Amino acid sequence: MTQLRCTSVTGKALKPTRVSAALEAAYYRDLMRLIREMDDSLTYWLQANYRKHESAIAQDSVSDELQKVMNKLTARWRMQFNEVARYLAKKQSKRWQQHADTSLMDKLKQAGFAVKFRPSKAVADTLDSVINQNTTLIKSIADHHLNEVADMVQRSVMAGRDLATLTAELKERYGITQRRAAFIARDQNNKATSFITRTRQIEMGLTEAIWCHSSAGKHPRPMHVKAGRERLRYDIRKGADVDGNGKLIFPGEEPNCRCTSQVIIPGFDS
Repeated sequence: MTQLRCTSVTGKALKPTRVSAALEAAYYRDLMRLIREMDDSLTYWLQANYRKHESAIAQDSVSDELQKVMNKLTARWRMQFNEVARYLAKKQSKRWQQHADTSLMDKLKQAGFAVKFRPSKAVADTLDSVINQNTTLIKSIADHHLNEVADMVQRSVMAGRDLATLTAELKERYGITQRRAAFIARDQNNKATSFITRTRQIEMGLTEAIWCHSSAGKHPRPMHVKAGRERLRYDIRKGADVDGNGKLIFPGEEPNCRCTSQVIIPGFDS
């Protein structure tokens, strides 16, 4: 791809590429659809079998029976998540690529540059990384939830708790998993948009950007706020030493970071 240059001696900073709230919501809906199916199945079968043995709770035989039920449910839902995880990750990554490319082309057009992106090995490699990471994260949702529920059931049996108590604990665990899905959707939306956009920028020969704080989070990182206020410049091929400790990071890379950047188009004499 032709390397971009502008007529300004000092270069020109593009408007930042923002993440799409709609794509975050779409990913969250896809994750929650799967999680709800799993939770409905777990709740139904565990309630049915716990109720059947409730009068004999705390006996070893009951513990063994419920463990067998849980083992079957765990095998079923791990397989289900494993089967759909990569499909969901690919579908969402394609959405992120389309958004990142369209948004960056729009910012370039506003700055007077007509650019059309084509498939490239660098972007394909970035997408593979995004897909692999999200596939692992989706599978981990089931693994973590199922392990916690299995432990919860055995603790209930050993403590002699009634079905109402177990049902309340299952509901609480569902809420925790729901919040984890929301975090994954938000965090990966930030990361993927940032990674794909940066890959495209590097392909165009752009190497420098200005750190922009989003001002969107409830608990902003002080050094990220400072970097945005001071318009910290950094090499997009390496990252920015925002905290001053030698660790190089990119906007949107750290958990819940919504920061972005303004990439700089250098002048012809740069």
